[in-house]
Amino acid sequence: MSNSVRANMRRVTIPQLAAEAGVSISTVNRVLSGKVDVRPETVQHVLAVAEAIGFYGAGTIRSRLKGDRPKRRLGLILQQEGMPFHHELGERFRACADAREDVYILARVEHVEDLDPLTVASRLRELGKECDAVAITYADHPAVNRVIDELTSDGKPVFTAVSDLSANSRAGYVGLDNRRFGRAAAWYASRLENRGKEVAILMGTHRHVCQEQREMGFRSYLREHAPELKVLEAITTHESDLGAYDATSDLLRRHPDLTALYVTGGGVRGAIRALREHEGGKLPHVISCELNDDTRQALLENLVTVVLAHPMEEMVTKLIDAMVDAVDREDRTRAEIIVPFVTATSESL
Repeated sequence: MSNSVRANMRRVTIPQLAAEAGVSISTVNRVLSGKVDVRPETVQHVLAVAEAIGFYGAGTIRSRLKGDRPKRRLGLILQQEGMPFHHELGERFRACADAREDVYILARVEHVEDLDPLTVASRLRELGKECDAVAITYADHPAVNRVIDELTSDGKPVFTAVSDLSANSRAGYVGLDNRRFGRAAAWYASRLENRGKEVAILMGTHRHVCQEQREMGFRSYLREHAPELKVLEAITTHESDLGAYDATSDLLRRHPDLTALYVTGGGVRGAIRALREHEGGKLPHVISCELNDDTRQALLENLVTVVLAHPMEEMVTKLIDAMVDAVDREDRTRAEIIVPFVTATSESL
């Protein structure tokens, strides 16, 4: 083993951390022991340096830093982790919770692989028992709404995110104005180069209130501003890539002059695959509601024309703010927090 490899394997010492951070060894020792006479900004600085150079006690410093803050347990129920949107949403929730400086947030993210309503309702009930507040992104269903009512009566605020639910007792909704979101998509569909007179919609499921509202907004705008365009009956993909692939392949075969395809929910990777494999004829303009690695690449390949998407960090930050606020206040008035959507094209990436 070379000397350089041995050196890299050695633990960073307290004197080395002190030198890198520009503080005294005694200050580092006070930070590690949790002494209250160290300024919070100094602790933050020492922690940042410790993490950057791989100091073995970085976790201890982080725990000390969070020790004096009030603790809040927040939970989030999402769909399958294999779906890019829900994977990113979960990761952002954890990161934003960890970055909160005034409150020590213990974040629990549950990805439910079996989307049967009774399974989701059961997981929501269990998570609600373990947390001070919970949020959920799911399709509207009586079984889930019943659990929201149960948790609310037990003093546990429940928020909806991305897609609202019809439970009257929910603490609030954080997400887009989905009807306006759909109208914006229709604005693009009506103004892009017409390759025909037919427009198609792919929906994950009509039970997602957000997707139902997007379809309503999309159709209403075209009725008002582009009546010459015929909107085909919406096709359900069941939020799966395979469902979207089959539906898109069938549309391209049966409607060769399709002018636009609006993907309102999950499955966009399947739609992109079908577009990429299609041979012959012009492709329709594709409007997606997810900005991820797949849609970014599709934008660059001109397979997707425009993406209208959630501002993930802003949405998650406001969701966590609302959840903490709901736990801390006695007034349980419902919060309606609308975030603006973002637009991406090949030229804006």
